[in-house]
Order: sequence, then C-alpha cells, then structure tokens
Amino acid sequence: MESIPKLTETDLKPWFDKPQLILDCAAQTQKDLAQYGIEFNFSGNAETIYEELFSQIQPQIESLLNKGTSLMEILYRVDVDEAKVKIISRENESYSASITRLILWRELQKVVTRFLLSK
Repeated sequence: MESIPKLTETDLKPWFDKPQLILDCAAQTQKDLAQYGIEFNFSGNAETIYEELFSQIQPQIESLLNKGTSLMEILYRVDVDEAKVKIISRENESYSASITRLILWRELQKVVTRFLLSK
C-alpha cells in the first residue's frame, strides 16, 4: 500500500497527472464550497483543471475575505490544517492565493487518500 501523501506541492504533484483523480478533486471541491456561494466551472480537461479552478476560486475567496465572511468556517469544512493557515502569512503570494492553494491541495489529498485506501 502506498503511503498517504502529505499536504505539500512536492508530494501531491505526481497525482496531478491522474485525470480521473483530478476530476474527482474538482467535484469534491465543488461539493465543499458550494454551500458558501463559491461556484466555478471546469472544462473536464485534467491538464488545465488546477489553473481553471485556481483562477475562478481565488477571486471568490478574496471577495469573501473583503466581506468578512468567516474563512475559518470554510477551512473547517474543507478540513485545511490550521497550522498550514498560520504559516501562509509568511509566503510571498497573496493571502487569498495561499488559501486557495491550500484548499485545492487539501481537496486533492482527500481524493488521493480515498483512492489509496480503496485499493
């Protein structure tokens, strides 16, 4: 059995080449974020889906931050590690971009974990 991947870009990068898992990740993301009014469309092209999702979700996260919506509620729903959220304030990208990245990585991690445990 493969080990469960960590929530890092390096560990998750190989899974971006698995089209069905990427589509499952998009569906999981859609399910988790819809209740907060975050909606997006994706082409179904696994090669561009990360960029598609990121470019549509990030501005909505930014808008929610500006409106004072409880970001912690969204992060709790998605199950993003609080320690990771505390670390991102030291990164060079915008806060909303960092949050979006953490959300997408966590959604992929959930899908990959289910895939590995179903083997």
